[in-house]
Amino acid sequence: MKNITRIIIALLILAMTLPMALACAETAPQEEETTAPAITEAPSATDAPVETTAEETLFVPSNIPENLRFDGTTINILHRTDSNRNEFFVEDQNGESVNDAVFRKNANVQEQFGVTLEFYGIPGAYEQQKDFVNTCINSLQAGADAYDLFCGYSMTGATLAVEGAVQDMTQYPILEFDKPWWPESLISKATINDGIYFASGDIAPSFLYMMYLIVFNKDLFTDFHKLQANDLYSLVYDGKWTIDRLIEYTQGVYLDQDGDNSSSEADRYGLVITTVPFDSFYTASDLYTVELDKDGAFVMSDDLFSQKTVDLLDKVCNLLHTSGDAYIKTDTAHFKTGNSLFIIQAASITANHLTDVDFTYGVLPMPKYSDDQENYRTALSFPYTMYMISASAPDAEAAAATIELLAYQSYVNVTPAIFEESMKLRYADQSDDAFMFDIIRENVVIDIGRLLTTQLDNMSFSIFRNAVNNNTAGSYMSAQKVYQKNFAKKLETITKKLDDLK
Repeated sequence: MKNITRIIIALLILAMTLPMALACAETAPQEEETTAPAITEAPSATDAPVETTAEETLFVPSNIPENLRFDGTTINILHRTDSNRNEFFVEDQNGESVNDAVFRKNANVQEQFGVTLEFYGIPGAYEQQKDFVNTCINSLQAGADAYDLFCGYSMTGATLAVEGAVQDMTQYPILEFDKPWWPESLISKATINDGIYFASGDIAPSFLYMMYLIVFNKDLFTDFHKLQANDLYSLVYDGKWTIDRLIEYTQGVYLDQDGDNSSSEADRYGLVITTVPFDSFYTASDLYTVELDKDGAFVMSDDLFSQKTVDLLDKVCNLLHTSGDAYIKTDTAHFKTGNSLFIIQAASITANHLTDVDFTYGVLPMPKYSDDQENYRTALSFPYTMYMISASAPDAEAAAATIELLAYQSYVNVTPAIFEESMKLRYADQSDDAFMFDIIRENVVIDIGRLLTTQLDNMSFSIFRNAVNNNTAGSYMSAQKVYQKNFAKKLETITKKLDDLK
């Protein structure tokens, strides 16, 4: 793990609390609501950006040279327009903290480097991935008018890397991927041919919004279990917050409140969950879908059909389908009524649905598989943005520097603003929930298999998700041979394409 103060990450993580695309079909991830700008220019450097000063001691400093300049350079940025927040730019300051932080971020980059940021927006949601990728590839022939940066839906990064349309960013020393504004697993789990071809983190607020976590009703927890929230926090701090503990605390919570002798919306439950977050159990158990073999080739991870995965499925299926204490819904409205103890959802739920509830809630990371698992693991819902440097970037050095400075400026400006606006907490507050977010953010996992989902025909996530959804833990292993064969063929094709690019 990076050596960052818990506070810093705590807040970094709180940043994540914003809208997320909820439900998805069993075999296709869904998108967020889409509203976005088209072609526009970032605020002028003369708009007097406001620097963060009072809390700067909380942040790890950037090593970007103060005298580094690219005067007169225009950085052309192609971005997806399906993010339902102003993730990339805003036209002007309006007094809203997140809006103004995005404005400052871009203005500060332009002022420090002497560049102009121009943003070009096109649809790029899950369903529009192919069109977005084709636009990127076609732009490679544009010469001096080519885009410098691509900012696409999470899966487009791996697709563009396989197509040879983006550059290995490790060749630019100014990009410091060991800094806290980049997730650790970007280096350890998302490299291709020893290179990093796409990146996300604080640079993309959607990355923070899409982190899966558990929200719990503190009042119901105390009333039902006669315990305090601190008892749950202590389990997390001690490394003992496991799936067995989650199951233990959901047991017996169900109450047939409307007296109709059947599970219904009016009843009380221990856990509420939608279909898409099923994935988070797998990642939280330190399991992967695709890994690299000793020769650097992509292979299906042994985790997918391991005994550990079968045991995990047994636990999850029993909890969700047999116990009677869980409720599978298509939305998050039930938790807001106060009739659920736990809900598993992306962090966006706190800003989208819990701003006016009449109970006190807290947050927890997804549980470990067992006590002896070293770290908590955080999965991401798919609708977040990956940043890439175009293979034909007219000024790749300036583009790389711009990515790094955008990431740093987001880290010191945008993340704290989202934290304060969404969570109603000061960036420097050392509350238990802030530390919970610290743990969640620090342990985000970027599983390369999930990013290769498009090339894998959705197999990477759907194998486990469908088994949970269909309650087929008992027959799970029977599908191993078919999946292994199909998985292997797809990965061989991907590996060959990558080898051809060498």
